[in-house]
Amino acid sequence: MSLLRTALWWAWRGIDVAMAASMVVMIVIVFVNVVLRYGFSSGILATAEASRFLFVWIIMLGAVVCLRDEAHLDLRMIERTLPRVPRALLRMVVWAVVILTSGMLFLGAFRQTIDNWGNISPLSGIPVGAMYLAGAVAGALMAVIGVLRVLIVGWTLLSGDEEVAP
Repeated sequence: MSLLRTALWWAWRGIDVAMAASMVVMIVIVFVNVVLRYGFSSGILATAEASRFLFVWIIMLGAVVCLRDEAHLDLRMIERTLPRVPRALLRMVVWAVVILTSGMLFLGAFRQTIDNWGNISPLSGIPVGAMYLAGAVAGALMAVIGVLRVLIVGWTLLSGDEEVAP
């Protein structure tokens, strides 16, 4: 179990580092392009497309991290008034909806990735499918998080703990 926990910790840290590195790269290339454009009347054409691709990846991975950390906006007013078992069942339904919508995101983005991988961006040379791949990766990761949360809530319900897990 500790090997799995360690692997997950490193995977999550890898996502955090990838997001931070992408943000730094995006800031640097946009800044350099602005300086070149306004200071030297020139610029690097590929930076606009590259920064757009990086921005999409940052947003999609950021959504996964928010779901992991339960940082999304949620309303639990009704849930707090329910007894333990209905509260756990409601949480399972909520996570089932997350799994369903994440699966839909994965399937749609994966199809777009396959359909657009051969289309190459004219300025940067990056396949357009790489942008859609961010949605497929995010959808898959969010669905996995949802499945794990359903299992945690189910385990909490079966074990008889008073507090219902996330």
